[in-house]
Amino acid sequence: MSLVDDMPDIVAVLKHYGANPTRTSGQVNLKCPFHDDTHSSASFNTRENIFNCFACGMSGNSLQIIAKQERIDIREAKSFAEGIAGLGYGQVRSKHLSGGRLPRKQGNNKGGSTAGSIRRSRGA
Repeated sequence: MSLVDDMPDIVAVLKHYGANPTRTSGQVNLKCPFHDDTHSSASFNTRENIFNCFACGMSGNSLQIIAKQERIDIREAKSFAEGIAGLGYGQVRSKHLSGGRLPRKQGNNKGGSTAGSIRRSRGA
């Protein structure tokens, strides 16, 4: 089993955050669900399970996307992903944004602010 096989499907994660992909396999261009995109400035690859937006800079595999968007660590992102995929017990809700988008001023995460960065668990 490869690392990609052990991760939630990138298409399901992107759809959870509001993406509307025209295709769901291979390399796909789409409007980024993480900022107010007016044209297809993002892409994802289902074979590699990765996403990248060339405009806002959001990128990563499906677990990294969840962790960044929800401001949680990777272990929590894995539990959150089970809720997205319908594998968990009941509906899993984020303790921060409940699947919502980042506020506009935090969307780019440029400059010296730590807003939107992945926090590390103290127990690790």
